[in-house]
Order: sequence, then C-alpha cells, then structure tokens
Amino acid sequence: MSKLTDQSYLSNDQYKNSSNLSARATLQQKYSTNPTGWHDWVFSQFDLSPDCKLLEIGCGPGSLWKTNLSDIQENWSIILSDLSAGMLEEAREALRSSNQFRYSVADAGLIPFPTAVFDVVVANHMLYHVPSIPAVFAEIQRVLRPGGQLYATTNGSSHMQEIQSWRKQYYPIKTGSSWGTPAKRFGLENGEKQLLKWFQELQLRLYPDHLFVTETEPIIQYIQSYQNPDIDRQDLVQLSRDLQKQIDKNGGIKITKETGLFITVKR
Repeated sequence: MSKLTDQSYLSNDQYKNSSNLSARATLQQKYSTNPTGWHDWVFSQFDLSPDCKLLEIGCGPGSLWKTNLSDIQENWSIILSDLSAGMLEEAREALRSSNQFRYSVADAGLIPFPTAVFDVVVANHMLYHVPSIPAVFAEIQRVLRPGGQLYATTNGSSHMQEIQSWRKQYYPIKTGSSWGTPAKRFGLENGEKQLLKWFQELQLRLYPDHLFVTETEPIIQYIQSYQNPDIDRQDLVQLSRDLQKQIDKNGGIKITKETGLFITVKR
C-alpha cells in the first residue's frame, strides 16, 4: 500500500502530530512570493452565511482557522475533524480561546454526523489521502444540506516539481514505500471530472505563487519530513552542497507551486 493512502501510517506516523506538516509549511510560508498567505487566501474564498454550520474534514492542527481567528463570526458553528487524535489536540489547543469550535476524531469515509446538517464542508489538501475518494464524496453529499457547498483544495501535477526531482535523483524510494504523486489521485487536472459525478456548479480558483528559496536547510527539512528510512545522510549532504551552489550562483532557487480551490454545490 502506498503511504499516501495508508490510514494507519498517516494517523500514527506521518501526521501523528504537526511536525512533518510544519516542516513543509515553513518552507512555503517563508519563501512564498505571493504576499497573501495560503490560509488567508483560502478563507477569503469562502462565502458563508451568518449562521453557517461548517465541517472541516482532515483539519490538521487547525491552521486555517488559527490564521483567521479574528474573522470568525459569532454565530458560525464549526466542527473540526481529523483521523489523527494528535492533530486534533493541537487544533484544540490552538483555538482554545474560541468557543465556536467542536472537535471529532473521524474517518472522512464514515462521517459521524446526521444527514443534511451542514451548510459547508471544507477538505483542505486531504482528499488524495483517503482510500476511496467516491466514498468520501458520498459522505459529504449525505451530510450537506440541499444547496450546501464543498470547498476542496489540492495541488497540480507540477507542484514542487523541483523538490520531487531532487528526491528521485539523490535517493530513489523503494517500490511499495513511496508517497506517490497526490495530484494523480485528486489534483487540479483531474478534480473537476471526479467532482462533477457528485456535485454541480463547479468553480476552480487558482492561487498564484512560487517559492524563491535562499537557504538550503529548509529544503532539506522539507524532504526529511516524508520520513523515508532509505535516506542516506551523505546523500543529503551532497544535495545540500549542490543546492548551495545554485543559491550562490543565482541568489536563490525558484520552486514551482501549483495550488487551487474547487467550489461545488450539492446536487
């Protein structure tokens, strides 16, 4: 089984807490060229009613809401769910100053809430992790009210392509232990076709951005966050040296980003 969809690995290792996710987020936050941060941009795309009832599946440490906490309206009711109890506890701690949030350890393929109770479901960079995407869509359809909206973010096939190339060049991953390519399961190129089988009125909004990185260590930490046991320290040292040569020559390294947001409506 690919690590990308191995639920035990994801909840107990890769995402048992936010450390690996934070290593990847730090690189992108520090060196992003878009002055509007990702979580600010995603939040700005929401069109929520004054009394919105919202569910986020795969909420992680609650970064989307922590970033925008001052803009949460008092009559919103927000439930954050995640397969990882550790992630959910971090979200609870990050948002402890607000009483508008509830928390649920939950499998997105078996959402533990009644039918037609939410106005909005948010799936932020997580649909490519679930074993059965259609099963999750069916559950989202079930818990959404008629006319309810799904906001689903993901990446394109070229996202961070330079880092993926370095990973393959310096330490090829053994077959069977691979993280895989998330966008092949649910990405900007194929997400519309998958969503329109279940939803309607689809919009795709792209987040324009790329990275210009001026240090090697954040790139190394990003790569190490995937917890590949086959990495040899000498390979990382050589990669770091080669990256530093590029930085010295060009002042930094440009890294491609390709991210966006699908907005759809329950049929």
